[in-house]
Amino acid sequence: MKSLLCTFMVALFLTAATASAQTDKTPAPAPTLDSAVVKDYLGKFDAGIGTITITWDNNKLNCELEGKGSAEIIATTTPDVLTIVGYGGTISFLRDEQKKINKVLIEVQGQAIEGVRL
Repeated sequence: MKSLLCTFMVALFLTAATASAQTDKTPAPAPTLDSAVVKDYLGKFDAGIGTITITWDNNKLNCELEGKGSAEIIATTTPDVLTIVGYGGTISFLRDEQKKINKVLIEVQGQAIEGVRL
């Protein structure tokens, strides 16, 4: 009987520890984007290999590289750097001296593509 009770207690402890560890690993929700900032991001950028288009559709910000497909992009904790969902990459919006976005830099799987605002 003591053996059964001991086994039950160990199983209960391990279950509680696993549940606790899983909740600690839950990713924090992505920061929200201010509507004024979103407007700054929208537009087309010439990347030499095609046009990069940033759009706002169905309350989501999207990035499309002509002929390569599109993906949702979400905010990070770093201003003007967004995560490309599903690709494990980032898109950085680069500003000039007047604080206007004039370039984008896409970095995915060790590749970098820069685009200049059209």
